[in-house]
Amino acid sequence: MKKRYYILAAITSYVFFTLGNIPAAKIIALAEDNVKMPARLYGIEGSVWNGSAKKVLIQNQPPIDNLQWSINPFSLFMARIGGELKANIKQQSVIGNLNINALGTISASDIRARIDAEIMQEILQIPLGELGGVFNINIESLEASPEGLPRINALIKWKNASLTLADTVDLGHVDLSIESDSNNQLVAIINNKQGQLNIDGKAIIDAQKVYSLELKLTPEHNAPDNIKQSLGMLARRQTDGSYQIKRKGNLRELGI
Repeated sequence: MKKRYYILAAITSYVFFTLGNIPAAKIIALAEDNVKMPARLYGIEGSVWNGSAKKVLIQNQPPIDNLQWSINPFSLFMARIGGELKANIKQQSVIGNLNINALGTISASDIRARIDAEIMQEILQIPLGELGGVFNINIESLEASPEGLPRINALIKWKNASLTLADTVDLGHVDLSIESDSNNQLVAIINNKQGQLNIDGKAIIDAQKVYSLELKLTPEHNAPDNIKQSLGMLARRQTDGSYQIKRKGNLRELGI
């Protein structure tokens, strides 16, 4: 029994050592020649287990710089490839864990990033005034789906949030919680504190990208008059001083 164990351990060690010393550039070049990959990597260095790429280009997405990966070889025993990734997007640092199982399903966990609001607006191409502040992103889990929406559990904290249209409104600290429910819908809950405009709302998106939004906006006593007038153009003022916004539609109509 011990002899069989030692033989298996020796074979496993040899395989790991051999794979670990294969240049990552060769493996990636082979994959690009034989598989339709969604990304192109440039300036590849290191091995399969520990390597880096100076730039990653994905169609219709901002370039990824200084990608580094560290793969756990023992994840192969569980029929998957898993490891830690680090990268920069527009000089904003992103770190997280990525897994690909034997069926090709991609999942991620513990993704963390701190992104300036103006960069976030540029990345997401948000045509809404000018955003200020910093987004602290923590994605606890994310699993891609070949059909429909990904399953996700995330919390986004928008610190020192502000929105400038005609005037600048201080939104304080905004929290956005995103989760997948039992009906494979994405449910987003948004609220804030310490702002000139109190925000309380909920949005639901289903697998067909049909969304519903319910948002309650309440100006605080220190909110500029222009903000109150702008809210009056978006929604009818309620008896409690708040403004209710309800929308339904399809994200495809918005080009998403």
